[in-house]
Amino acid sequence: MSNVNNHGMNYLEPHNQKRHRIDVRRERQKAAAEAIFKLVRNVVIAGGIIGVGIHFFVVWAFSETPVKTETLLNQAVLADITTEIIRPLGRGDVGFEMQSEYALLINISNGRILFDHQADVQTFPASVTKIMTVLVGLENSDMNEDVTVIADFDELWRAQASQAGFNPGEVRTMSEILHAIMLPSGAEATWALANHIAGSYEDFVAMMNERARTLGMNDTHFVTATGLHDESHYTTANDIAILLRYALAIPAFREIFTTAEYELSRPNARGSFLQSTLHHFATTLEFEGGEILGGRTGFTTPAGRCMASLATDGRSEFILITFGIPDPDFTNTSAHVDDALVIYEYFLDGIQY
Repeated sequence: MSNVNNHGMNYLEPHNQKRHRIDVRRERQKAAAEAIFKLVRNVVIAGGIIGVGIHFFVVWAFSETPVKTETLLNQAVLADITTEIIRPLGRGDVGFEMQSEYALLINISNGRILFDHQADVQTFPASVTKIMTVLVGLENSDMNEDVTVIADFDELWRAQASQAGFNPGEVRTMSEILHAIMLPSGAEATWALANHIAGSYEDFVAMMNERARTLGMNDTHFVTATGLHDESHYTTANDIAILLRYALAIPAFREIFTTAEYELSRPNARGSFLQSTLHHFATTLEFEGGEILGGRTGFTTPAGRCMASLATDGRSEFILITFGIPDPDFTNTSAHVDDALVIYEYFLDGIQY
């Protein structure tokens, strides 16, 4: 049977043309789909390339930031977290007897508080005050400056304040004055510093209070630069720890704080050397596991025996603040040092920290 009619037309032609149009349309749709797929694929690839480029650009742009700095920051954050997570031991948790009413022990190498007994309770600091006195002096002078000793000696004698042996009108270097304040707790040297730095004793105390505020010592108020008793002159073990940890980072302060004996350029009324009260009261500064490197002691009858000290176990450094050992008869003169040795040994001669 022929597919051609009488007029010579192929009967299948219309059908073939329709089939052809369908095939062409399908091919076009397929081509369009492939084009869209290629476009999407190329966009994804390009995006990946751009992302990698951005990554390497950021790495390059910030490549000057030391890795050590980032590590130190991470360690600082870790230390803060550790301090929050690990509860410090209290008086009821330890196996030793302590005479101090207030105490705080901190590993300053990692910031961890190891021992806390009423560390946030306000009390009288006595001559531990002189840590702030010396810090303010250091931050506002040069060690080679000449300082004239101007003080109310009559008041100091009436108050039975400890003195370093300087006479009225005597001229000494700032280094001698600061060592005289820290080591033998010289009240006349404190007055000389105050008058030299601030123009008056009262204005210098105001500087001390301002410095305490900037350091975050929120439970502290100074009335004197010597630490002589006043009911409105108070602090906490926490606040003194803040102060001491900050001050020890200053090389000149650390040198003064850890000095046992200092030789004057010429003798004063008490000789050629200034001796630390810490070394005066202590028969030894060594204990099982380490040694005390330096400290500032204090005493008034209301405050009791007080001390702020720095110790090491050969790996880390620690500061201990103790306040409030009663000594009304002046017979327990080394109690603050004894407490420090007991507490340090308990924690440093083992795995307590």
